Amino acid sequence: MKELANADSMSLGRQELNQEWLEKAQYALNPSNLRSWTAGIRFSQVPDMIASHLKSALLNSYLNSIAQHLEEMDKKSLHKAHVIYCTDDCGNIRDLNLSPDVSERVDSHLRRLVVDRLDQGNVWEDAVRWYWNHSVIWTMEAMSQEFDMRTMSCMSERTWSKVYSKTLCYANPERFNSLFNIYAKNFAHLYMQSLQKEYPDSSRYNLVFYEEFLGLNAPAAGGQGILRPKMLKEKASYLTTFSMAMYHQLRKAVAAQEFTTHDDGSCLSASLETPSGSSSGRVILKREHNFCIEPSEKIMKEVNDETVDLMDSICHLWLKRFTPLQERITIHADDILALRGLRKQKNGQGQRGGYKSEWRERISAHMDLLDRLWISPSPNGESSFGLEEKAFIISKSHDLQREGNKGDYIWEVRPGNPLVQDLQKGKRQTAILSKRVLEMDPYRHAYEKRAARYFSWLWRSRQSRGDYLEPIGITTLLDAIHLQYQKSRSAKTIERFEKMMDTLRDKEVIAGWQYDRIYRNGRDWLELKLVIEPPQAIIDQYAKIKSPTKPGRPPKSERTSLCSLGEQLKKERLRKKLTQMQAAEDIGIAQTTISKLESGRRVPDFKTARKIQQWLKITASS
Repeated sequence: MKELANADSMSLGRQELNQEWLEKAQYALNPSNLRSWTAGIRFSQVPDMIASHLKSALLNSYLNSIAQHLEEMDKKSLHKAHVIYCTDDCGNIRDLNLSPDVSERVDSHLRRLVVDRLDQGNVWEDAVRWYWNHSVIWTMEAMSQEFDMRTMSCMSERTWSKVYSKTLCYANPERFNSLFNIYAKNFAHLYMQSLQKEYPDSSRYNLVFYEEFLGLNAPAAGGQGILRPKMLKEKASYLTTFSMAMYHQLRKAVAAQEFTTHDDGSCLSASLETPSGSSSGRVILKREHNFCIEPSEKIMKEVNDETVDLMDSICHLWLKRFTPLQERITIHADDILALRGLRKQKNGQGQRGGYKSEWRERISAHMDLLDRLWISPSPNGESSFGLEEKAFIISKSHDLQREGNKGDYIWEVRPGNPLVQDLQKGKRQTAILSKRVLEMDPYRHAYEKRAARYFSWLWRSRQSRGDYLEPIGITTLLDAIHLQYQKSRSAKTIERFEKMMDTLRDKEVIAGWQYDRIYRNGRDWLELKLVIEPPQAIIDQYAKIKSPTKPGRPPKSERTSLCSLGEQLKKERLRKKLTQMQAAEDIGIAQTTISKLESGRRVPDFKTARKIQQWLKITASS
């Protein structure tokens, strides 16, 4: 339910809040408060609100589905206890509706279904976070009426969190109901969208589905599993891309438009060097033959984050399709558009046809730009006696003849030698990237895309050590995404940065993020570091890769008692649906410790093991 619009537009009045208090309000939702609020909302009237909105939408869809297939249906099939209708003089069915006496049965059935589905998807915690985040200003205003600022400043962090949670708990019931009515309405809307994707066309099979889903009919034997609707949260899927430093620098240069004009004006170039020396050389964007009439500024604006989307798509498709006997693969513009999650347009009959021609044209334009990208081993981009090589080898496909202009959007492609030479040597140089990165808008979410790609590269680099939660400096990340920090606009920069991180968390590109400490104002913000947790799917995938070095084995007696503790911790954490950062805060140990324990790269010391064992006992009894 991350798509819900901001609902809290209250002003604080005379009492002005600074950034420190807003930060404290966010940190007040600790694991203890989260569990308490989750249980409270689960047994409140919120499930009834959601069931009410779902009921209206489902019944309308059910009746519409019947109405659309009246001609195909036998009238005897309409003789059901829950359906009422009348006929005109010609025998045509009119005024199709549901019997009033089924309403209570549907209400009871839907409430049980809502609770069951939300339990399975851990949606309750999302609902709590949504309500908590949209109540910050109201709660702070209520607290300021009860306590003065000095009293609140003297409270311990634990006391402050309890007072904050208690204040919000006794909020105006009308406000609670109003906010969660918005939540329930949007939940029902998104849930219906997920059902329509699963069952896009009305059919008689859909009628059976709706009847069982609404509890109008008892489910057939073995049919419940087939008809069980998918949860709103679709499982995140991933692409496979290159992870070598040169490719990462190439993406960064293209996305951030880091090119400068060459001395002779024939091309633009950007550095691919890294401070560690893992990548060197330059990327060159050559002009077309009519370079005299093509300004450098125009060329530079043409390459952007959408171009990088195409690069990652090509790498993913190539790694998936290429064979030693056929290194070039055939790519259609529709393949790229499908990876970006764009839906095909409907034709005159309301059926899905193809993609818009302007979308294909944009893919073609970016493909032409990639065809002009070259990589030079020379650090200054000067001619290197023919050592320059194309970043991507692209040519129009001549083997496939298509009707109309569809043949204009087919290419034979493979990454250039500078990008695949390490793969040809048998080195593991691939990383996984969330498909949702490609689905984000390349213009409104440019920073989100760059940050996601940086994290993807970073996590693959850290795989051998398992230090996924090692803090990242703010300045390092700002440089990676090319977001400039200006003192005069520090508040705007911080707001945009935190919105970016929240978007990546909401889209499940990252599992969670937090500062390594609370900052008091924007002046020390640049000195902070971020702790960013990758999704569990990425941790599990990289755990399958054997590390070049194995951790030292503890004594046998110690292994007997402690070797399985990391596995137990991971199993219980996933059962409780906690991120590593949340579990670390709950247990009272460092986030990096959990990461190393679960990956088997560290055996806990006595003090750490005792804390984990105590936590396991508490969670097992809760």
